[in-house]
Amino acid sequence: MDRRHANGGTATDSYDEAERWFVRLLAPDCTPVQRAAFERWRDADAAHAAAYREVALLWKLSKAAMQDPALAAAARRALQPEPRARQRRWLIPAFAAGFAALAVAAIVPRWLAPPADPAGITYTTSAGQQRTVTLSDGSSILLDTDSDVVVRYSARTRRVDLLRGQAQFSVQGNHAWPFVVHAGAGTVTAVGTQFQVRLDEQVTEVALLKGKLAIAAQAPGGATQDASLIGGQGLCYDQSGQISPVHNADLQQAKGWTQGQLFVHNWRLAELVAEMNRYSDTKLQLGDPSLQNVRISGVFRTSDQRTLLLLLQQGWAIRARRVSDTQIQLLR
Repeated sequence: MDRRHANGGTATDSYDEAERWFVRLLAPDCTPVQRAAFERWRDADAAHAAAYREVALLWKLSKAAMQDPALAAAARRALQPEPRARQRRWLIPAFAAGFAALAVAAIVPRWLAPPADPAGITYTTSAGQQRTVTLSDGSSILLDTDSDVVVRYSARTRRVDLLRGQAQFSVQGNHAWPFVVHAGAGTVTAVGTQFQVRLDEQVTEVALLKGKLAIAAQAPGGATQDASLIGGQGLCYDQSGQISPVHNADLQQAKGWTQGQLFVHNWRLAELVAEMNRYSDTKLQLGDPSLQNVRISGVFRTSDQRTLLLLLQQGWAIRARRVSDTQIQLLR
């Protein structure tokens, strides 16, 4: 699969050859010598075998699609005689209807159920853990604390589902093989770029470090919004499919979490506590509601809860009281 997608031309050539072999093998006059030649072609490269499987699957789907009256009519139009110079000896009536269905299915893919995605591989981090995953094409994912992704690479697309948390994606470019991150109510499509996606309960945040991105968000009713980013820009979208205006990304903050640091500029204490709690099994709790809007600035290590508590007690007249092994309460 990786060799096939080393460049767009190789992928297209393999697929075109697979279509020609598939049609040749369907012909009643296909000889054992030709079948043997096909097997040698298929076994010579994994990309050949993958392309042939795609064509065979599309053929299978096209048979079901022909039960749709609209598709059947399109297939009949495709069977109208061509000029003699364009006819192929192998395109014989015995299987021409089936091949027309295949052509129609390829032209009108939205009328067909898409092939099932691969089961995928799940990568997870626990609280306080970060993990780098190197993918088969040379791309990589840096998972932040308490995050889950599922990677599904197929012949047509590189799909990653961000189920929870935050991740940075460094993508090897290939225009013929898009890299698509599904998160919340939208998708982020990249070609040769580096970007971050964070999934919260209500909002998905996207920050582009370099390259270009295309973002599409879908409302529950099906309506979509689209946006694009260039390096240094960011945006967010919510569960209703609403995309915010494009803004300058906080690149210091984006770089910071990858190095275990939080760059805090006039945050509310409630925001700082919520962010630090993502990195620890011992959770901080505001025992006094009046502390929520206390403003905090500084640089904090995500793995160093103890130093944070010392700074809060020294600089903001806040005291910490341990309630249990996994809970610390902050009071005035």
